[in-house]
Amino acid sequence: MNRFTIFFILTLALMAGTRLGAESRSWRSANGNRSFRAEFVSSDGTNVVLRKLDKTTVTVALQNLHSSDRDWIRGQLNKSEAKAHGGLKGGCFDTLAYGDNRRTVEKKLKASLVAGKSLDDRLTGRTGLNGIYQTSIADEPYELFFHWTGKDELQEVTLRSRAVAQTDYGKTLRKTWASLISLLKKHHGNPVQTTGYPPQEDLQEGKLLGSHLWHTPDKHSILLCTGREGAGYLVSIRFSAELIPPNRLRDAGEAKKDPAEPGT
Repeated sequence: MNRFTIFFILTLALMAGTRLGAESRSWRSANGNRSFRAEFVSSDGTNVVLRKLDKTTVTVALQNLHSSDRDWIRGQLNKSEAKAHGGLKGGCFDTLAYGDNRRTVEKKLKASLVAGKSLDDRLTGRTGLNGIYQTSIADEPYELFFHWTGKDELQEVTLRSRAVAQTDYGKTLRKTWASLISLLKKHHGNPVQTTGYPPQEDLQEGKLLGSHLWHTPDKHSILLCTGREGAGYLVSIRFSAELIPPNRLRDAGEAKKDPAEPGT
């Protein structure tokens, strides 16, 4: 083994040690008199599992930890819950509300636990908020697009997946579509109307075709769609302030205005 190989292995070992150290944090007892370092593993809201520096794990009751540590754990649980639903839990996306103006929407998105910026702020002048933010659902990214009333009030939020090739429509995209149905059922119950997975030939360029419709308790709608964009195919979730009648399911899949159009 030459000198360069030995140096390379040692460097990797040091990097790994630094990374593990960065994941640990200092924990204090409830009265603040004692402290120790450990890595957060999990919590059920009553106890927390910690991995100490010697790699052994311990389970500690939250009531035995300092209030600042309990707050930190609650923050981690909130992030984990938010990551699990990706913003699909509410009647409108994440914490957004229909009628919010653009400034309020942007403020909420900046504070969101599920949404993050995917594009430079300098593009905001050309696209509004469209395509600037994205969320992640089942580890897949979805870009956010918005539709506003003439009074600058939020009317719709559309989540669009990345486009896949035509050859992936029948398998990869269908799997994503089915997983979204399960997630939406989990948070919103059974849809008021459903159809099967749309045949590829039914999809028109630049339009969304609805397959599942949910009505929320506050009389808004959530619509699961598929669509075609050029040579690519995607799935979409549309949150709408409108209460879409079930018999208009497929027509309602067509957005009022192309969400990719700048300035919407």
